[in-house]
Amino acid sequence: MPKLVTFVAFNVVTILTAVFIIQWSSSEQLEAHGNMKYIHHSVAGEYDLKVSLIPHQPITGSVHFHVEPTLVSNQEPVETAIITVVIRQGEEAFQSRAVNSPASPKIYDANLTFETPGEWEVEVKISTKPDAEDKTKFQLNVLDAGSATSNAAGIFFLFVFLVLIIGSTTLYFRYGRKAKTR
Repeated sequence: MPKLVTFVAFNVVTILTAVFIIQWSSSEQLEAHGNMKYIHHSVAGEYDLKVSLIPHQPITGSVHFHVEPTLVSNQEPVETAIITVVIRQGEEAFQSRAVNSPASPKIYDANLTFETPGEWEVEVKISTKPDAEDKTKFQLNVLDAGSATSNAAGIFFLFVFLVLIIGSTTLYFRYGRKAKTR
């Protein structure tokens, strides 16, 4: 039995080392605002709003909204706004506050989850003064993500898990159960 434990521990350490090396060697840096798809541009009161999103074709599940507000009068970016993104379909409505960061004060980000496919109304509200809010609305077609991706990932995980278990067991019964000779 100690040989099996040693063998399994060795396999776990090997797999974790491989994962670490793969992650460490990838030098590409991910960027939250890269590769956004521009989907809407409108004027809401004194603000010019540009809305982008990821994924490019919205599907059921999580969608990342990217809002860039500027003043209509001089195209100066707005860095101190309160922006809310609301999505509606029939009786369902969800909202998320879009927030900026010190690293990207001109860009506001929100994440929302579309639960069903179909036509959704998106409303972007912006406010820089108390009791004064401007908004714009537009339609967004959301496709069904389906379950093929999640099924494929589950089947792949099951395959890898079974290979590890069956391989470890086979090696243990083949090489680890031999009687010790003195």
